[in-house]
Amino acid sequence: MDSPSSSSMLNYCYHEFFADGDGSTDEEVEQEAVTGACKLAMRYAEHCRRPQAKKGKRGYIERDRRGAHDRLMKDYFDEEPTYSNEMFRRRFRMSKRLFLRIVHDLEANYDFFKQKADARGELGFTGIQKCTSALRILAYGNTTDINDEYLKMGEKTTRDSLEHFCRGKIPILYNLFF
Repeated sequence: MDSPSSSSMLNYCYHEFFADGDGSTDEEVEQEAVTGACKLAMRYAEHCRRPQAKKGKRGYIERDRRGAHDRLMKDYFDEEPTYSNEMFRRRFRMSKRLFLRIVHDLEANYDFFKQKADARGELGFTGIQKCTSALRILAYGNTTDINDEYLKMGEKTTRDSLEHFCRGKIPILYNLFF
């Protein structure tokens, strides 16, 4: 059911609550005063009404996943990376060889770490990006929104990566060292 228009609501309010039906000569002045009061009341009611939430659409932020992957590879994993192996060890708290072995084992054993297309058909994050995300949280103790700038990864994906990394890392590392 549609809401009544402002003018019909004003007429209703006037006739229902203010019109006395005695045919007074000041009816026009009275109606103008009542109309002004009703308009003020209607504006107040509109102002106090709770905003309606949009339904069916979630906010989406376009992130350059591919560019973030290329930047990560150029910085740490290319033939001639921007940062040295010592810098990698300092930032990741492990050797590059161990990191790549963990990534490979997680990709081989857990579907979450494999790159796949999302609901829009766009390729998702790579296993290296997801592991880097989880390790940055673990190594530095930062919040999950820290990865948005460098890895272009949202908070939920970062939380999911961290959870899957921790669940998958324990059995793999156990088999790796024992």
